[in-house]
Amino acid sequence: MKFLYSLTIVWGILCVIMYLIEGLNPEKFWIFSISSLIIPISFIINFFLIGFWVLIHWRYAWLPLVIILTGYFQLNKLVSFKSLNDAEQCSNDKAIKVMSFNLYGLKNLKDTLGLNFQKNKSQFLTFLRKNNPDVLCVQENNLFSDDVISKSDLFPYVHYILNHGAAIYSKFPMLDQGNIDFGTNTNSCLWADILIEGRRIRTYSMHLQSNSITKQVGLLKEDDDTQNIEKLNVVKQMLRKFRRMSVRRAKQADLVRDHAVKSLYPVILAGDFNDTPFSYVYKVLTEGRNDSFLKRGNGFGATLVSILPGLRIDYVLADAKKIEFCSHKVLQTEFSDHNPVVVTAFLK
Repeated sequence: MKFLYSLTIVWGILCVIMYLIEGLNPEKFWIFSISSLIIPISFIINFFLIGFWVLIHWRYAWLPLVIILTGYFQLNKLVSFKSLNDAEQCSNDKAIKVMSFNLYGLKNLKDTLGLNFQKNKSQFLTFLRKNNPDVLCVQENNLFSDDVISKSDLFPYVHYILNHGAAIYSKFPMLDQGNIDFGTNTNSCLWADILIEGRRIRTYSMHLQSNSITKQVGLLKEDDDTQNIEKLNVVKQMLRKFRRMSVRRAKQADLVRDHAVKSLYPVILAGDFNDTPFSYVYKVLTEGRNDSFLKRGNGFGATLVSILPGLRIDYVLADAKKIEFCSHKVLQTEFSDHNPVVVTAFLK
């Protein structure tokens, strides 16, 4: 019993350390970036520990409870207990609806043949028309998904560069547009100055570097006779790749920040950051900006369909002094491995 309680104490200390080192630059402290993935899981573990100690020795249940309360600020980035949508402000004529959606190339439609393909395609178009965003920021776009979206007849204005996964679709005119060069076509960031009610809003759609460790995770999950030394080599490969990808993603975030800070117009940043709210990427991109989930989210904010629960890696951010959010929703769909984020906002 005392041994288990000692482990709980050690775990609690580790949790507090992770809370304190949140947002460190991976170029300098890459190993600490792993905590950005562990923090979401840590809350599940701590809730389990509360139940465990209540059943086994209730006096010890106070420790995991204190750990959760210590990390309340972090927990609020995953689960919102207070934010509600403002229906009156959202009905304002000047309010705009923005959707950010990593489409995964709409492979869930494309890989289906025959009548099912046509049915799924029709369902996606119905979904798009029903939600009817004014601005659609997508990631992992391709010619196929671009063609499907164009058939919705919702967006007369499009900014999409071939072989760049990011794209912006709009009901409103685009007065200027461009892209931020990441040095690779795998990840991209496009921007457009959109004229809405006589005022420009600079909108970014971005897809930052992923960790690219799915293959290694799959090898570790295989139930075979692989020797421990081989498993250890796989873990080493994962860590090396995680380090490279974390640093690359941080540099991409710096490029976006440096570009957006020069904008003469209010800014909206939307996309798949491939990082949690406890990362350097999130810290950099939220400087001077509000996170729609923190302002108007309600319930769980997870956007990625993954074996790791609670991962929120898709965001819509906006200039805190110039743009106000009045709603935030994460829609549950089967069109991608990401769930779209839909927000309503208006210029102050």
